[in-house]
Amino acid sequence: MRLQGFIVRAARARLVFLPAVIAILGVAACSNNEEPGPAAQNLIIVSGDNQYSKFGTELENPITLKLTLSDGKPGKDEVINFKVVEGGGTLSRGSATANSSGIVTVRWTLGPVGPQRMTATAASNSAASAIMLATSSEYYCPEEDPAFVRKFSPAQDLLLFTRQSTLLVSGGAPQVGIVQISPQFPGGFVGSKLQSFQEGTLLNVVRDCAFSANGSFYLAWTTGSAVQEIVEVTGGGTISHFATLDSFSGSEIDMLPGGVLAGCDEFGPFTVGCRDTLTRYDDAMFGGTAPDAANNDAMAVDPVSGDLYFIALPDRSLRRLPLDGYTQTGPVEEVVTLEIDEAYGAAGMVVDDNDGSVFILVESTDTRGIVKVTSAGVKTTASDFFVDRGAGPAAGIQSDLAIDQTFRQVYTLDTLNNVIVVYQIATGDIGILASSGDPGAASNPSSGERVGLSVMR
Repeated sequence: MRLQGFIVRAARARLVFLPAVIAILGVAACSNNEEPGPAAQNLIIVSGDNQYSKFGTELENPITLKLTLSDGKPGKDEVINFKVVEGGGTLSRGSATANSSGIVTVRWTLGPVGPQRMTATAASNSAASAIMLATSSEYYCPEEDPAFVRKFSPAQDLLLFTRQSTLLVSGGAPQVGIVQISPQFPGGFVGSKLQSFQEGTLLNVVRDCAFSANGSFYLAWTTGSAVQEIVEVTGGGTISHFATLDSFSGSEIDMLPGGVLAGCDEFGPFTVGCRDTLTRYDDAMFGGTAPDAANNDAMAVDPVSGDLYFIALPDRSLRRLPLDGYTQTGPVEEVVTLEIDEAYGAAGMVVDDNDGSVFILVESTDTRGIVKVTSAGVKTTASDFFVDRGAGPAAGIQSDLAIDQTFRQVYTLDTLNNVIVVYQIATGDIGILASSGDPGAASNPSSGERVGLSVMR
């Protein structure tokens, strides 16, 4: 009986003790409670939005985002979820944990051709989200897309870029820049400023200009720091970097039918892909110094076949580089051997889309005019300016060629007489367009100014 009493008392003691322990633990637990930390507040796009690439390829740059909390600090260790919501593309991962700076990244592979869209959302707060867009195309770069979108108007006008243009400011200093020229047949043209720069602040020397198949306008120039560069010009005149060249003295440029930019400098022909990628062709390369060089003042692209024509100075030959976009499709061919004046004095070149004939502007002391070479290699004089325009200064000093494929006429700018010379391909006739009321619309009447000239598409 005494043992039983002990057991009962011990059991009662346990019953009394346990609630006390629970109460103590409960108080301790309450005293250790902390307020919830700052919540995910804002998810912003750092980089990678609005990229453009070929379908099925991974975008060049990853999508990078930054998460901040409600107290303004980085969302360290917060989870961000990713999801493709349009386009059918794929992501390198479905979620990621933000680093100490609140940064997360994800790689995006595009789906079929068309608009693409993905979202990123903080796991702890769905309101902290972002939407990223991309474009999936049949081409790697916008400049390769042949879908034409007019950015400059009207068609058949010319765009001239020159360092010495005397687009005069009334009572002010001469300016340099981009001039839009509207031919007024017969006999005149009207020039207007698209973009100008003060002569004292822009020391760039233009080499050439060209329109792409999608309507963009490109300039090749030598910058004030002697860098050879190609830039893109918007319809409003804004200039942005497109490519850096590895040449010394600049280049002539043109566009392949698919929209890829091509050119020729003293090292020979090249093409430029997106992301500033320069492609050279082994059997078309030169040493870059005379006589082992190409004439970088004359090259042209056949607008139908895409073949690139250039002049090799070592043997004075007009050569053809067969291209399909960036890809060389055969060996370089010699089309015809040129005279010394023709090879070294070539100052511009165009190709007629009607029959593939090449027209070369020749500007030297003894030869001034336009030479025609058929696709079969037959060379003739299309126009001798000493005969067609007159001896001495009347023949002018010409710079660059531009072709109007619609009306089949070739333009060149006479910088000595400040007029535009028009060669009619069908008839062989020469016409002169003089400025209609704007004395600075063409160029500075100094001899031999280097310009770029292109016809608007």
